[in-house]
Amino acid sequence: MRTMKTSGTSRLAAGLLSGALACGMTWQVTAGANETPGDGVTVQPAVATWTSAVPVSWVYVELLEELGYDVQNPVSLSNPVAYLAISEGDVHYWPNSWFPLHDPQLPDDFREVATVFDPLCSACGIQGYLADRASVEEYDITGIMDFVEREEVRQAFDATGDGKAELYGCPPGWGCHEGINAMMDAFDLGDYINHVDAGYAANFAEALSRIEAGEPALYYTWGPSGWLQALEPGDQVMWINAPGILDDEAERAEGVDGAVTDPIEMGFVAADIQVSANNAFLDDNPAAAELFRQVRLPLDWISEVDGRIADEDLTDADVRPLVREWISDNRDTVDEWLEAARAAAN
Repeated sequence: MRTMKTSGTSRLAAGLLSGALACGMTWQVTAGANETPGDGVTVQPAVATWTSAVPVSWVYVELLEELGYDVQNPVSLSNPVAYLAISEGDVHYWPNSWFPLHDPQLPDDFREVATVFDPLCSACGIQGYLADRASVEEYDITGIMDFVEREEVRQAFDATGDGKAELYGCPPGWGCHEGINAMMDAFDLGDYINHVDAGYAANFAEALSRIEAGEPALYYTWGPSGWLQALEPGDQVMWINAPGILDDEAERAEGVDGAVTDPIEMGFVAADIQVSANNAFLDDNPAAAELFRQVRLPLDWISEVDGRIADEDLTDADVRPLVREWISDNRDTVDEWLEAARAAAN
């Protein structure tokens, strides 16, 4: 059998082909690695104890997993414990910070060992007072001081016959209970308004029942939450003005849906919902850090899922498919976030 001789030109071509193949294989391996920069990294998130935190938490779990991270189930922690755990590195991140409301709950050195990212939902942590729309229009109510200055308004909202308007508020032990009472004390409202401080679900049910029966009701609520879905501001109810007990809380908010005035004094700071994360984790995981910078979530969607959690008694296992559905519906935007995270890992 004749042996084929290889010319210098052929050897050169073979070498170039071999090099090209090698480069191609290297490119494919690199591209694959870049798709999942979190491979081999275990992440421990925390989640807040309130239900509207749950869908937000699972969004980050899903997206980090798309980046290859091995994300553990979020551990439910109270605010002060979560911030301490982040400081000490026992928890890597939690996406349920409400600032400036949570500032007093931070460890002294928190911002030296952790990062608070730009809001994932800016000014979404709203809270304040609402009255039924029919009464707002009938009595021309613009704010909480109408209940002090106008007897006919007090009488309309007096459910017990004691001469005071009922304000369906928050139970003892909740931050809003302290906030409402601080406002009552600061502006001497106790002679005109009765803070009903039963369990919140019972209070809201009473307000809802009265409004559905065509009776006046004044109550406190917050968002994101299912409560905003059950009684939608601008439809059955309206946000009314209330003075803040601190100067920064007295600042007026603009563009609040369902407010009696624009701008409006909410009486409470509208908090930004933000991700807080341990700096050592961020230094080792630039893809995760960039994802935390990128994600933005809509208030209406968070409130909608929170409402379903309450109405349908959903578990985390039930919420996760809803999160995946939202990601699928917003795939183009989500892919932009993920590509930015992958690029940061390079």
